[in-house]
Amino acid sequence: MRYLILALLISFIIAQDMQVKYVVAYTVDIDWGGEIETVSEITAAPGYGKFHGQLNPKRWIFRIFGGQRGFIKVPGTENFLGYNAKRKRYWVTPPGEDPLFADMNWGDESDEETEEKEDTEEVSVTIKTEEEGSTAPVYGKEYWFIKIANDIFKDDDASPRIERTLNESIEEINGFRTKKWTTTISTKNNKMIIEEWVVDELPLRDSLYAYISSTSEENNELINFIDSVKFSSQDFILGVDSSYTIKKSDEIIVMAKLGIDSNNGWVQSALFEIRELYALSFDPLTFTIPEDFERIEIESDEKD
Repeated sequence: MRYLILALLISFIIAQDMQVKYVVAYTVDIDWGGEIETVSEITAAPGYGKFHGQLNPKRWIFRIFGGQRGFIKVPGTENFLGYNAKRKRYWVTPPGEDPLFADMNWGDESDEETEEKEDTEEVSVTIKTEEEGSTAPVYGKEYWFIKIANDIFKDDDASPRIERTLNESIEEINGFRTKKWTTTISTKNNKMIIEEWVVDELPLRDSLYAYISSTSEENNELINFIDSVKFSSQDFILGVDSSYTIKKSDEIIVMAKLGIDSNNGWVQSALFEIRELYALSFDPLTFTIPEDFERIEIESDEKD
């Protein structure tokens, strides 16, 4: 009942000329590239929605590949304005096109060949994952986490030992009051430690998602992507012991850290966190394209 009342109250607040901002970040440290950070922001208000993504390689030699892209839902329509902040340009997304990358000429040569090749180095912030319960092969984030675990323990003769402990002492993480799970997967020579800070509920995020999902199918895909970015201990446990069972829980991860002590594999560490989640007064400028951005025309791939 307390959760229901809180969710209704938050929904009422959002409806009263408010907007909600939700920011998640994912950082991975890889052997050949150092730390690479992806930051995703969702901002929504009644009739409005915006996604903004950033790719931030920390090593200076790779910073040329960084970038910022996003899209804005045009109020009262099914249209999206996509934009590339690095190139300072925007476009009206044709039907059926990805609003984030509609300006990309994948595989096409043009007079702007150099610019386009540079653009294609911007890592896509869209990831397709398999639906839960699917029996089809998994090539989304679960596949990669399972592969990481397999690589770490591939040379071990003994099966990795799995230990999970819960610290119920309250710890404040980015403004959230959390409990902490620590999972250790280890053998004599290799070890993975996954720390997860969890909360029982995030009613403000749930209210935000409910609003976004009602506006368009594309925004449902966006929500699925944001949720898929995070990792959990279960992802890695599946990589070493598919028979290991974890009691189903509705706990929500607000931060997760992965540490690896091994000479195997190409990932050294990873971090997921919800950095911001709050409501504030509605500001229409949040949902506009900067005046100095150039509009470009995008040709639709649809055939008559």
